Amino acid sequence: MEGNGTQVLRDHWAVVTGASMGIGFGIARAFVKAGANVMIVARRPEPLAAAADDLRALADSGQRVLTAQADTSSVDAIEGLFETIDAELPRLDTFVANAGRGTVTSFVDISVEEWNDTIGFNLTGTFVACQRAAQRMVASDAPNRSILVVSSIRASGVRPGVLAYSVTKAGLNQMVRVAAYELAPAGVRVNALLPGITATPMALEINPDLFAQRIANVPMGRAGSPDDMGDAAVYLSSPAARFVTGVNFVVDGGESLW
Repeated sequence: MEGNGTQVLRDHWAVVTGASMGIGFGIARAFVKAGANVMIVARRPEPLAAAADDLRALADSGQRVLTAQADTSSVDAIEGLFETIDAELPRLDTFVANAGRGTVTSFVDISVEEWNDTIGFNLTGTFVACQRAAQRMVASDAPNRSILVVSSIRASGVRPGVLAYSVTKAGLNQMVRVAAYELAPAGVRVNALLPGITATPMALEINPDLFAQRIANVPMGRAGSPDDMGDAAVYLSSPAARFVTGVNFVVDGGESLW
């Protein structure tokens, strides 16, 4: 196995949504390298199967990599996903709510339909999924239970054209804080991971000129990688972060400092 030195999540059971590519896949890969058993979730079956094959190639013989096809913008699909989780996992130690999307549309041009679609997927869908995960975790006595929400530095920094996306991420950051406070007595931690510009296939393909412009403003001189986000997610989900909850954990190479 291509490990990361220490398997800090050995015997851990994690679910990662939006995990067939990009940041979600980077998080799932880091979890596998850290020894976890992982269920990856995505909408499209072909990329999901390909991602699972890649992860199984990294896993030890005792590790499990499972898949579940679900559209986490749909409440009914989320309910079905958790029925699958209940049936296939012995317990849920970490739930990573990564699935989300955004478009670039100006304030005066964004339609109500586009607004509602973004709110429904990024905010409402993530809330429902995290609530269902929390309901299971509070009933568990596992020693290391956590929920991780992938947000964005766009929750606070202003960039043109990303109103709906930014609003959903700001809402998620506050959801994380409230949930962390309420779930702390039950021993369940809730944190948000806030990436800056990240070199994912989608970011590179949609607008390469804008991508290059954003990189120029990163003090550390490069975009983040899915592996950068995966390493941060492993820390936030590991026993090393046992006293860390309610944080907005920024991983952006200093991009949000200006």
